[in-house]
Amino acid sequence: MFSWVPPRHWQKDSVKAYQKSIHFLQNIVAESSRLDIIANRQSLPTVIVQGVSRRWYTVDTVAYSVSDFQKINGAFREVMDIRWQINVNAAAWRNDLVVKSPYVVSLCINSRREWRRLPIGDQVASLAMALQNDKTTAMRIPLLAQFIVSPRRELRGVYQFTEEGVVMNHELYMEDGMEEIQDAEHGMEEIHDEEEAELWRLNELFEQYENEARATRIENQQLDQWIERMVRETEPSPREPWHHDEENVWRLEDDLRKGRG
Repeated sequence: MFSWVPPRHWQKDSVKAYQKSIHFLQNIVAESSRLDIIANRQSLPTVIVQGVSRRWYTVDTVAYSVSDFQKINGAFREVMDIRWQINVNAAAWRNDLVVKSPYVVSLCINSRREWRRLPIGDQVASLAMALQNDKTTAMRIPLLAQFIVSPRRELRGVYQFTEEGVVMNHELYMEDGMEEIQDAEHGMEEIHDEEEAELWRLNELFEQYENEARATRIENQQLDQWIERMVRETEPSPREPWHHDEENVWRLEDDLRKGRG
């Protein structure tokens, strides 16, 4: 039933305390008609609880590793220590929990501070007994009271009962959607930045060519103007009309007087 095995670096006292807590949990479940256990190969078994309110709960325990330094054989060594995460799901009907129907909700119930110093079996057993007496426990945990009085049909849209309020499924999806939108916008900004940088690089490239072309046009214009000026300076002047030449005019008059016309 309990397939999880403590890591080898655990001290004998820690292993003994863990085993003792598991026996305590087994005894608690065996002595109550409102508690049951379902095997879980990856971690501790799931405890199913029927509350006094006739509501149903499951307590799942997940082990995860964290890096820690512990004194082993007189020297401190880095080891992968074990931490536990306890998840509580709830429903109006037992079958909802068995088939994991949409009417199953999560309860954000954390172990009491004094429980966290206990071995994991004791923690699970204490939580199971608190949920078994859920009406009494609800007097000090408002979110549990809110779940107990909620009609089953209203649980379909609920994701989790928390101390801050009820988290609805659509709100959770909206948050996921907003994260996707933000990621997409961030990606578009990066693409835009890259495109803008590339555009600047291209503009600089084209601007160089544009300046070179402008300089070439100016040089050609200057060359054309110089050639035109040289042509004008070297080309012989057009012959002036004869009547503009004073000598020709006086010569013509002299010839006419002497009868040489």
